[in-house]
Amino acid sequence: MVVVGRIPWGRLFKDLKYVMILVIIYNAAIIYFDFFERLFHFSVPLSLITIPGTVISMLLAFRTNAAYERWWEGRMIWGEIVNDSRTLTRQVISFTNYFENKDQHVRQLVKSIAYRQMAWCYCLCKVLRGHSPEQDLLAFVSEREAESLKRYANIPNQLLQNSALELKKIEESNNIDRYQYMQVDSTIRRLTDSMGKCERIKNTVFPVLYSRFLDLLIYFLIFGLPFGLIDYSINIFLPVGISLSFAFLAVDRIAFYLQDPFEGYASDVPMYALSRTIEVNIRQQLGENQTPELLKPIDGVLM
Repeated sequence: MVVVGRIPWGRLFKDLKYVMILVIIYNAAIIYFDFFERLFHFSVPLSLITIPGTVISMLLAFRTNAAYERWWEGRMIWGEIVNDSRTLTRQVISFTNYFENKDQHVRQLVKSIAYRQMAWCYCLCKVLRGHSPEQDLLAFVSEREAESLKRYANIPNQLLQNSALELKKIEESNNIDRYQYMQVDSTIRRLTDSMGKCERIKNTVFPVLYSRFLDLLIYFLIFGLPFGLIDYSINIFLPVGISLSFAFLAVDRIAFYLQDPFEGYASDVPMYALSRTIEVNIRQQLGENQTPELLKPIDGVLM
């Protein structure tokens, strides 16, 4: 997620540099052949360009709003994950009287659930970004459990399943009552719901036909724009043509990044940073003094 208070012009120029080079060459060619070679005198009233430009702006605004809603939903889901991860740890610690409990087996089960929740957050990040989640497991779960998880298609889901099974063991040992068990199980269910919501955004692509058609309209506008400016001087023709072309392409590119909030773009939901926050919080809830540092933005981007 871009956290700087300014527009990342450098990133936009880098992403659009090849397209903008073609736009500059195209506009320069129009200038050369019309102003200097006088090979043709074809112009279009600027009002005819502004009408499709207005329509494209409305379509682009709709796409940007829809893309932002997908991004914002992803951010809201991860806010719920942060809260529910803290709640899960707090519940198993307080309900079992973790710090005063003399039953080492129960204490180990509580710690196992807390550590597994840290692993779940990191694994969910990796799965959503298309990476293998297995490398983060050994830091939080036993080698035996990590090895057994490899045979499952959905490792984050199985991690929650293992936590639910250990929660049942705690209940059977009479360290929590039935009502407390149901409360913790409800928290695990909310985490499962959040995982499903993330998978829905990940697996539901933005309507491709709409995006491709809008891109085509933008390129048609860029193609016709010079003929609406051809009656003006070179000092107006070139900067206005290039600036308007860049504006439409930049907004379209921003919408493209926002529509997929889990793909590893600079504008993505900062899942790794939030997972690190969850890890620090859970370790401190367990009474651990040594915790990793919170992730900081790199070049204005928090991942």
